[in-house]
Amino acid sequence: MRKGILALIVVAAFIAGAAAGFSGGYYKYVIAPRKQAVAMAKKQQEEMNKMVRHGTLTAVEPDKLTLKVEKGGGDIGQTLTLATNEYTSIQVGIGFVNKPGEKADLTKWFKAGDTIDALVKDGQALALHREPRPGEEAQQGQVSALPGGQPSTSPGQAAQTQGQKK
Repeated sequence: MRKGILALIVVAAFIAGAAAGFSGGYYKYVIAPRKQAVAMAKKQQEEMNKMVRHGTLTAVEPDKLTLKVEKGGGDIGQTLTLATNEYTSIQVGIGFVNKPGEKADLTKWFKAGDTIDALVKDGQALALHREPRPGEEAQQGQVSALPGGQPSTSPGQAAQTQGQKK
């Protein structure tokens, strides 16, 4: 009978050790990293919210915009002058209009009175976005051209036509 009790104690100690090891490992490798990721994401979202500005342009120069802030950050009601560089992303609608590493002429894409969203850090515009003006939407859909100069509104159409010629 003593051997049975001793065996039961050994088995129970083994199960308790395995359970403690599993739960400790689960916490260390699953729960704790998840908590850290949530905390980091929350911090980054707060930082991003401080950087976003929404407003109306009052002046546009080739490398500067003057923005009257309506929403975002602590600058509501103020006028900000935003400088750009070759790393500023410019988006009209859902499409990017400039290439990374090339400085864009802002007068080509923006004019006074446009409503824009800007991602701003230390007076530098990191990203600029505006909705397309009436008539611009049709131009944005014509990204690729089919052989023969016909515009294509979908990339699949161009690939399908090229596949038929082979």
